[in-house]
Amino acid sequence: MFKTSQEIRLNTTGTKLRNSGENVSGFGKYHKTPDMDKYSTQPAQVFVAPELTDPSLVQLLHFPNGALRVNNNVNFIIKRNGVKGNFEVKLENPSGHQMFVPLKIIDPERFEVSFTLVEAGLYKVHIKCNSVTLPKSPFIIVAISGFDLEPKAKMELPVFKSDASRVTYRGLGLSHILLNEKNEFIIDGSSAGNNILFVGIFGPKGQCDEVIVKHMGKNVYKVTYQVDDPGDYLLAAKWGDDHIPGSPFSLSTN
Repeated sequence: MFKTSQEIRLNTTGTKLRNSGENVSGFGKYHKTPDMDKYSTQPAQVFVAPELTDPSLVQLLHFPNGALRVNNNVNFIIKRNGVKGNFEVKLENPSGHQMFVPLKIIDPERFEVSFTLVEAGLYKVHIKCNSVTLPKSPFIIVAISGFDLEPKAKMELPVFKSDASRVTYRGLGLSHILLNEKNEFIIDGSSAGNNILFVGIFGPKGQCDEVIVKHMGKNVYKVTYQVDDPGDYLLAAKWGDDHIPGSPFSLSTN
C-alpha cells in the first residue's frame, strides 16, 4: 500500500486502454494516490498524465530554402533539444493529399526526414510532437519544373554606330558647382547616332554620391548631381567608349 502520493515513469508502448481499446505509446508520468482504506479489496488506481511538451525547443536543421526542382530529394533533421515524446511528420502535396513520412533515427536526439518532390507546386510539411504542432508548422517547400530554372539567353549589347564628337551640351552644371544644391546640365546626342551615355564625377573624397541621368527623348539627357565637399572636381561624360567634346570637365566650388 502507498502511504503518500508517488510518481513513477513507465513505458506504455503497445499497452491498450481498458475502456477504449486504444493503444498507448511512449513514456509518461503516472500518479498513484494513497489508498483510502489500507485494507481495501479494490484494485489500485493508477492515473495517467502525458509529459508536458515544449515544441518551441525543437529545431529543424538543413531545411531547404528557395525553390527546388521536381524529382529532387529533400532531406532535413529534426533535433529534439531535450523534448521527450513521439514525432509525427506528414507531407501535403500540391494536390492536397497528405501522407505520413517515416523518420530515421540518427541518435536519441535527432531524426532524419527524407522524401521526394514528384510534382511542381506548393508542398506543406506538418510536424507534431506528442500531438502538439510545432511553431511555424506547416513548413513550406516550392517545387519547380526543370525548365523553369534553365538560364535565360544572355542579352548582348548591339553594335552601335555613333560619333561622340557630334554630342553637344549646355547648362551651368558644366561651368561651376554649387555646394549642397542640385546642379544640372543637358547633353544632346540627337545628332551623334545611338549609344549609351556614361557620366561620372570625381572629387576630393572620391566618387560623387549622387548623379542622376534622365533621358528626355531623342537621345537628349538631363544630368543632375550634388556635392557636399568644397574643392576641385572632374566630370567625365562618354558617349559609348568615347569622351564627348570637352570631357573630362574641370570644375571647382571656389
